[in-house]
Amino acid sequence: MEIVLHSKGEDYTVLIDEEDFHKISKYTWHIAHDKSNNKYCETNICIGGKMTKILLHRFLNGLEKGDKRIINHIDGNGLNNKKSNLEICDAMYNSQSINTKRNFGCIYIMKDRYKKKYRPKVIINKKKYEKYFYTYEEAQAYLDGLEEIAKTETIPLS
Repeated sequence: MEIVLHSKGEDYTVLIDEEDFHKISKYTWHIAHDKSNNKYCETNICIGGKMTKILLHRFLNGLEKGDKRIINHIDGNGLNNKKSNLEICDAMYNSQSINTKRNFGCIYIMKDRYKKKYRPKVIINKKKYEKYFYTYEEAQAYLDGLEEIAKTETIPLS
């Protein structure tokens, strides 16, 4: 089942199993962005008289605030909250899973205000790859190409 949420001028599609809709329909959900710009779905609920933020994937798996376990999104999409895409794990497994599936440790695009160019930065197996582009679209296309290659093999970038 798809639920479309609007945030920061964009529409985001959140995926859930149909049997979970009755659980989540009592709350107002919105899109949250973490430090790495990954997107997740979250809401505020009252626990013990206090308003608390809770992420949809933790809510669906019954993990309460303070539970140290982590939910791994198998496909890497934080908005895909179908049971078949979620697994409960510890932090070590989750970080290894991300690096294995994507072959990336870090991905982002930074605007260099002095050179007035965009610089995508990719860290693969602890090695940094950076390149300058005049437009954001060119930088994003470069990253998309690297990600596609990384899904299938080690990236030769010299």
